[in-house]
Amino acid sequence: MPNPGDIIGGRFQILHELGSGGFGTTYLAKDMELPNKPQCVVKQLQPRFNSRALWQNAKERFATEAMVLRRLGDHDRIPQLVSHFEEDDEFFLVQEFIDGEELRKEVSRQPFNEAQTIDFLKDTLYVLDFVHQQGVIHRDIKPSNLIRRRSDGKIILIDFGAVKEIGTLSYNAETQTVITSVIGTPGYMAPEQQNGRPFFSSDIYALGRTAIYALTGQSPMELEDPETGDLTNWQKYVQVSSKLAIVLNKMIRPKFSERYHSASEVLRDLEPLLKIAQTIGGRYKVIRFLGGGRWSYTYLAENLWRNYESPCVIKQLKSKETADAIILQEAERRFSTELKVLERLGDHPQIPKLLDHFEEDKEFYLVQAFIDGHDLSAEIQPGKRWSEDKIFSLLRDVLEILDFIHKNRVIHRDIKPSNLIRRRSDDKIVLIDFGVVKEIINASTDKSGFGSSTQPIGTEGYMPPEQMAGRPAFGSDLYALGMTAIQALTGVSPDRLQSDPQTGEAMWQEGIQVNPKLAKILNKMIRLELANRYQSAAEVLREVQKVSKNHKSNSITYFDTQPKPVARNRPWVKSLIIIPSGIGAFLILLLYVLQLSQIGFLFRQADIKLDSEDYLAAINYYNEGLEKAPPLASSLLNFEKAWIQKAFALSALKRYEDMLNACEEAIKLNQKSVYGWICKGSALDSLKQYPEAIKAYAEAISIDPSSFEAWHNRGHSYLKLGKKDEAVANFSQAIQVEPEKSFVTWNDMGKMYSQYKEYDKAIESYKESISVKPDYLPAWIGLGNVQNFIKEHDEAIKSYNEALELNDKSYEAWYGKGLAEEGLRRYEDAVKSFERAIFIKPNYQASIDARQRVINRIR
Repeated sequence: MPNPGDIIGGRFQILHELGSGGFGTTYLAKDMELPNKPQCVVKQLQPRFNSRALWQNAKERFATEAMVLRRLGDHDRIPQLVSHFEEDDEFFLVQEFIDGEELRKEVSRQPFNEAQTIDFLKDTLYVLDFVHQQGVIHRDIKPSNLIRRRSDGKIILIDFGAVKEIGTLSYNAETQTVITSVIGTPGYMAPEQQNGRPFFSSDIYALGRTAIYALTGQSPMELEDPETGDLTNWQKYVQVSSKLAIVLNKMIRPKFSERYHSASEVLRDLEPLLKIAQTIGGRYKVIRFLGGGRWSYTYLAENLWRNYESPCVIKQLKSKETADAIILQEAERRFSTELKVLERLGDHPQIPKLLDHFEEDKEFYLVQAFIDGHDLSAEIQPGKRWSEDKIFSLLRDVLEILDFIHKNRVIHRDIKPSNLIRRRSDDKIVLIDFGVVKEIINASTDKSGFGSSTQPIGTEGYMPPEQMAGRPAFGSDLYALGMTAIQALTGVSPDRLQSDPQTGEAMWQEGIQVNPKLAKILNKMIRLELANRYQSAAEVLREVQKVSKNHKSNSITYFDTQPKPVARNRPWVKSLIIIPSGIGAFLILLLYVLQLSQIGFLFRQADIKLDSEDYLAAINYYNEGLEKAPPLASSLLNFEKAWIQKAFALSALKRYEDMLNACEEAIKLNQKSVYGWICKGSALDSLKQYPEAIKAYAEAISIDPSSFEAWHNRGHSYLKLGKKDEAVANFSQAIQVEPEKSFVTWNDMGKMYSQYKEYDKAIESYKESISVKPDYLPAWIGLGNVQNFIKEHDEAIKSYNEALELNDKSYEAWYGKGLAEEGLRRYEDAVKSFERAIFIKPNYQASIDARQRVINRIR
């Protein structure tokens, strides 16, 4: 054990001990070789082995983990590895010294508030995302392993668990294998990690518990349920927003399949919370997150300059980052134009007044008056029905607003329960979240032509056909309001309503009693044909007022409604087409529809050929359909799917360059295509471009962290680069995100461990595969092969017999069984098994040679 003043490794002078534990001792030291003799941290591992084989294994692991730490040290918030060496039968790691304070000490002075906790999570998740992208699991995230760097206040991640594992090595004489102990800290370890199987999400679990410690100032063990060990009551000790509570509770779920699968996934859910407690626009202090979706985030804020305008609502418009000056200029122009519309609409007492607007960091913000009330999604609940009086009141309120906005030449485009607020002061309905806001976002993201985005503005179920086709009209708002009223009247959401097979109209009246005149109004509001709907809000309002004046209140009993399931679209159809008025336009559209129908037919024929493994015919059909595409066809038919299916067919023919081109065409149509990126990764892997394949799979994972195929395939690419640890980490993540498919991954891990001669792990992996899918033939054969190799021939025969029960024509199982029988010197049985393998596959040379070898032995 070194003492202060000692020099180790020929250059590092020990200053004093920083701490010690079960895995070794940590010292502060000086690097005597570098100018200014900078301070560094020396970690001394003190393994005690009584076996040279164990010592050799430890040395190999030490060298491997040092390489991993050197690679991780490229990140500015992970200490750099300065050196590693062995001296006097002890291992030493030398790392960069971080001048800072442990999170544990910081929290002990004062627990974090919500904004500090969000900032801490963001900081740490960025580092964790990098670590996991390298295929590394930290395994010991806790307050003492997180340091706040004094120079910039950033969180630094230290003390990776894999290094500690070296000190726990032991040798099992019975199985002749090296085993290790579980690494981690009680209270922070996820259940699967306690069982010796950590995943990436095990780190997320530990970070979630660390965040709860930071909020409450109490260790997780103090907050755990004594019977289950779960943190179910932590919110009793601290008040946080519901959004943050949802994120933290998902991070710490005991079942890893219910937890976040990646750090990037947590960051996505945290994104809207990052502005809490910040001041934006120079005067608005964000108080809390109110909600958000595809188009914007909404916050409650305080106006620091004008207290009389507090609280207010701020909408941050979400747009994709772009460096294109023309796009930004057009977005700014559109923003200015649409603001004038919103300012004009704010004169109505039931539309929030626009108070301010600004641009900051290339993001657009709107500031509107805060409406004290609740949106109607809190009132319109599944299975619960409104009275007709309430429906009439809703229609009158909203139609009066629509009449005003339509006279101002504005279409709302997104009327639905969550955009209708019941004001607390007078019970009036207030209309929020106009589609013009979303048009601003379209202007900043659509590169093909402003205002021509193929992504319709609105919410599925409330949008009529013309709006889905990108041509909204005033009647589109009437359709959406009609659907909202029907939802309130029936307790059934629009997407759950059955459609008339002849007309396509929603069938909503079955099983309920409703005033026929009200039903007639609603049915006319939701006609699919725009021309058959009411032509103005004023026209509907007159009808509603006339009918409601003579209406006698009904007494409808609230009951649970069981809607009939809605029919699904064919897989090749993406959206509806509206038929325009006029004979000439109709004929043009008819020809267009016929073209689309022909392409859809070609794609379906291609799918049939693909299923029957007639790959050339499938490719020809896909090519013909893709080449016939008229304008906008790719927005109405699923061309993305066609390119990916074509790529699959090309892969089967080993035409990997062509496959890569097809995958890239799919990605051009949809940059967020998970299967497009997986397709590209597979093509690059087949072309032996493994680093590029890994990057493609990473894109897929960033879009959908729960993609089994992306994690599984990336594991194989790492394996082909010889990076076993990274492969294992990715395979483990694949198992976590989709356990029901994990039999494939477990089987592949069995093969991997067999190749690395880690036979105990191979057997365990094959057994895991079988436990998930007992009839999975490759796993039984793989298990038998390993058992044969370690001379457990009786067990091998049992495994091969299981395989043959599943498929008695498996030549591999007969061959393996023959080898096991040969190992037991049951030569006649072995010959019979080899002959069965040869009968099934006459040119199976391995079995032919084995049969001859055994016959020679008998002679």
